[in-house]
Amino acid sequence: MSKWFERHPFILHREIHQLSSHGDYRQVGIACNQVLLSAGTLLLRLNGKASRYPAAFLYPDSTPFALPTVFLLERELTEQEVTRLAASSFATITASLSKIKRLVYQRHQNSNGSLCLLEQDNVEQLGAETFEAHSIINRVVQWLKALELGTPLPESKEVELYAHFPGKAAMRILLTETYFTTVGQQGRMYFTPLLQEPRKTLVHERLFIGAGILVDGAPMPPDDGTFWHFMPDSINSPNLLYRYPARAQQATKQLKLLEGYWWQVVEEPPVIRDTGHLLAFLGEGDADQGLTRISSELKAAVADSRQPLLVGLRFTNRKGSPEWLVLKLEMPEMLQLPKGAPFRQRWVALSIEACPIEAFTAREYHTRNAGRVAYDVISQQAVTVIGCGALGSEVADCLGKAGVGSLQLVDNQLLHPHNSMRHLASYAFVELPKATAVWNLVKLHNFFVKATPVIGNVLNDPLSKYLLPTGIGICTIADDNAEEFVNEQAVNLDRTIFYARALRGGKMARIFRVIPGQDACFHCLTLYKREQHPDFISVPEDERLPTIRNECNNPIRPASAADLKLISSLTSRLILDHLQAPNPGPVNHWIWATEPLPGRPATQALPFVLETCQLPPHEYCSYCNALKPTAVAIQAATYSFVQEETIRRAGTETGGILTGQLQPDGSIQVLNASGPGPAAVHSTTLFKRDVAYCQQFLADEEKAGRVYVGEWHSHPNENNNPSQTDLTSLAAIAYQLNYHTSKPVMLIFSRSGRGRCTVHPVGAPHCLVDLTFLSDPV
Repeated sequence: MSKWFERHPFILHREIHQLSSHGDYRQVGIACNQVLLSAGTLLLRLNGKASRYPAAFLYPDSTPFALPTVFLLERELTEQEVTRLAASSFATITASLSKIKRLVYQRHQNSNGSLCLLEQDNVEQLGAETFEAHSIINRVVQWLKALELGTPLPESKEVELYAHFPGKAAMRILLTETYFTTVGQQGRMYFTPLLQEPRKTLVHERLFIGAGILVDGAPMPPDDGTFWHFMPDSINSPNLLYRYPARAQQATKQLKLLEGYWWQVVEEPPVIRDTGHLLAFLGEGDADQGLTRISSELKAAVADSRQPLLVGLRFTNRKGSPEWLVLKLEMPEMLQLPKGAPFRQRWVALSIEACPIEAFTAREYHTRNAGRVAYDVISQQAVTVIGCGALGSEVADCLGKAGVGSLQLVDNQLLHPHNSMRHLASYAFVELPKATAVWNLVKLHNFFVKATPVIGNVLNDPLSKYLLPTGIGICTIADDNAEEFVNEQAVNLDRTIFYARALRGGKMARIFRVIPGQDACFHCLTLYKREQHPDFISVPEDERLPTIRNECNNPIRPASAADLKLISSLTSRLILDHLQAPNPGPVNHWIWATEPLPGRPATQALPFVLETCQLPPHEYCSYCNALKPTAVAIQAATYSFVQEETIRRAGTETGGILTGQLQPDGSIQVLNASGPGPAAVHSTTLFKRDVAYCQQFLADEEKAGRVYVGEWHSHPNENNNPSQTDLTSLAAIAYQLNYHTSKPVMLIFSRSGRGRCTVHPVGAPHCLVDLTFLSDPV
């Protein structure tokens, strides 16, 4: 393949011209051979003074799609050196220049001395983003001026301190929130392997999480409820770690923890070459003072060479925030020191490496979701995932990674080996409950999510047993009977549920939201489908994809993991949008399609289309209509009969039963009323109807096509509000199956005949309704 300057001669000439003509860069030499290399001096003019910074600009073969590497040097290259170096490879030139590098501010310089000042970001545009030599020189000069003036540096990536160390530890350190305080000057720190397994040594572990620090002389922190599930049980909170330091010591001996020691330092640490250099830095230039500072803390640890020793240096960075450098000190395996060797001899023999560090705080961890997921909002939300199969497991994982505060994972099945072809979980979780397997993986992906597995069958228990106290649900069971049952209870409980299922072998999917009273519920959709409503998108079965197998009456149909991942991702995105929206939008039904649907122009014109619609509650849905104030109409003659019976027995209580008809829209028609019966008991404080009489009355009414709809009775005074006894009685009737009504009517009259009507739906508060009158039959 030809060189970049042969493929882009215009850009080559442009760069040569700009490098030789920029007012702040005096070029000494430029050569184009194997690479393009320019060397010279950057000139800074500040407050009447000029500063000089020898520099070199090295262009890679990926130019113009990659930026030139800019080196600051201890001295200026000669023209002959430039010519000679340009004949070498990019790697050879980099190695040569790094030998004369000048570290001005190592946080913006790589270990070879090159600057990291510009980042290409062409996410929002089509085509590559390039920078010309003029722009690059201007950026470098701007950065150098900010350093000299002590002003904030231009925004750019900062290289971690450990990147400059010649020795880099293979273990990465995650620091929790407790590390980022400014309290104290020194103390102990504890780390544990991220994945807890039995082990004989911690030497070869690669990922540790910092559970917390003990600050010498600082009071014990308050118990704020923080819980570290990755820590040993007896010290799994900051409060317990402070309260029981002996437990931490014991856990260290049991190889459950790795112990370290830390000190606050006054300035950002340099690249520390060896343990002698570390002593000089801790002693602010005096190695003996540094030795005195650490010996009391580290003498025992240095004598025990079984585990690596971690030393932490906490400092305040340029932004005024606490930051850490963690060093791993270890005795070389082949080195044999005499028994009883003095501390200083052992100390000098230790190797030193810098550990990669990552802030493991909730806000830092979720930064990559910013812009699409508002963590402050999502972290306060709760979602119950009903069904942890192929779809549900992926949805739970997406919601967990997004930072949803609480997840409840509900499923009653075990994971089998063949499930791993489509499920989030692998063979490693076979024969575990699916809910438990998903819980493990969600926690491995995001420690900051509160997730709970629940093993149970939603067909066997009330839905309230499985739903979190707040938040919404997502049901992916894809079983009509189970989801109808979930829907019935969720609507009654006034809980929002999303439903998602793959259709036609994963080539399509149906996702819908049910906000009770606002959206069509699961039962509404069956009614819309039955009547072939034009707004309902019907998706026929694909006869070419029969049921593969039937697991305990649970049909398993083919669908690839790729399709199911797309469907679960789309479902998760819709849920996250809902959780973040101040008010739910009107669209409540989505059909995702990769193939044409008859009569749907959108799917025929474009694959991978998402069709949307808005379906309100169906007018004949018994579940949704139960949420509305029930309309009650009464035959005028029936009302008059009850009113006259009340007045006839004014001063005592009387009553009877009401019969009538339940209408498809949920309204109730009261068409007849019984009297109290000849054996009824009447008094000023009590009424007991004649049970045999009322039962015979009801039997006759049922033959005429009328059913029990409620009760009527009178009060001996002018109060026609239901008493607590009335409310308890009607609530019990609503729950009893032999009454055949889930919302009985109560008609109460005062002694003068003023009537009041209330309806008492099962599981919901009673409501006052205005009676309307039916015309008496002719």
